[in-house]
Amino acid sequence: MTIAAYLELLERELRLRRAPRLRLLEEVGHHLDDLADELAGGGLSRAQAEERAIARFGDAATVAAGFAEAAASTTTRRAVRAAVAAFAGYAVLFVAFATAASPLLRDFPQGAASFFAIQVASVALAVAAVRSFRWRGVAAAPSGELAAIARCLFVVCLALLAAGVCEAGVALSRPAGVIAWSEGRWLTLGFAVAVLLLLLSGHFAVRAAAQTSAIAALPTRRERTRAESLAADVDALLRGTRLLAVRRIALTALARPWQTMSLAAVAAFVAVTAAGFRAGLAGAVVLGAFETAAIVVAFLTLGGLLGLRGEPRRSRRAG
Repeated sequence: MTIAAYLELLERELRLRRAPRLRLLEEVGHHLDDLADELAGGGLSRAQAEERAIARFGDAATVAAGFAEAAASTTTRRAVRAAVAAFAGYAVLFVAFATAASPLLRDFPQGAASFFAIQVASVALAVAAVRSFRWRGVAAAPSGELAAIARCLFVVCLALLAAGVCEAGVALSRPAGVIAWSEGRWLTLGFAVAVLLLLLSGHFAVRAAAQTSAIAALPTRRERTRAESLAADVDALLRGTRLLAVRRIALTALARPWQTMSLAAVAAFVAVTAAGFRAGLAGAVVLGAFETAAIVVAFLTLGGLLGLRGEPRRSRRAG
C-alpha cells in the first residue's frame, strides 16, 4: 500500500467516526514521508519503504479510533466549560431581574420557569462536572463516560432554553412586557447573551454526542468502554483526598437515591414554605407543595438519564 492510499483510507475511517481530519492527515502524511525517506536511505526501494513505514505506523482503523476518542474527549470537555458559562450567565441574569431596583423589572420575567430550570440544570451540570473531572488527566476518556456527560449537557441546555422561551413568551404577552424590555436594556442584552451561550453549549453537546455515537457504532480493535456508575466516578474522584466526609456523604446519598430524593423534597417544601410564610400560610404551602412535586417529577423523568438512580442499561449488560 502506498502512503497516498493509506491516507485515503485513514481519511475515510476518520470521517466515519466524525473526527477532525485535515490537520491529522497532514501530520500523518509528513510523518510517513519522513519515515519512508529514512527507510529508503537504508537501501529499500521507495515502494518497500512506504509499506514498511505504514506497517510501523499502524492499522488505519485503529489509528482513527484512537484519534477519534481523543477528539471526542476534547469536544466533551469544551462542552462542559461552555455549559458552565451558559449556566452561570443565566443564573446571574435571573438574580439580576429578581433584585432589580424597579418593581416592574423585579416582576419580569415571572421567574417560575427559570427557578425550576436552574434547579434541574444545576443537578445535571454537577453530574457532568463530576464525570468530566474524574477523567481530566486522561487523553481519551471512555466512550461510555463521554456519552453520559453529553446526556447531562443536553438536559442543562434544554432546561434553560425552555425556561428562556417561556420567560420571553410570558413577558411579551403582557401589557407591560415591552416597557420592561425598554427599561432594562442591559438586562435584555444579558438575556440575549445567555441564550447565545446556551445555543453554543448545545452545539458542543451535539458534537460530543455525535462523535461518541460514531465511535461506539463502529467495530475497532479497542476494547469497548462503558460508563461506570456515578457513584464509582465520585468515589474515584474523591479517593485519596482530604474530603473523606464529603465522599462518605455523597456515596451514601447515591446508594440510596429514593431516600435522598425524599429528603431533598421534604427540605425543599420546608424551605419554600418558610420563605413565603409572610405572604400567607395557604399560598406558602401551595408553593412548597409545587416545589416538592417538581422535584419528584424531575427525579422520575430524569434520574435514570442522569445516572442518579440505577445504572445505564449498557453498563448492566457489560461483563
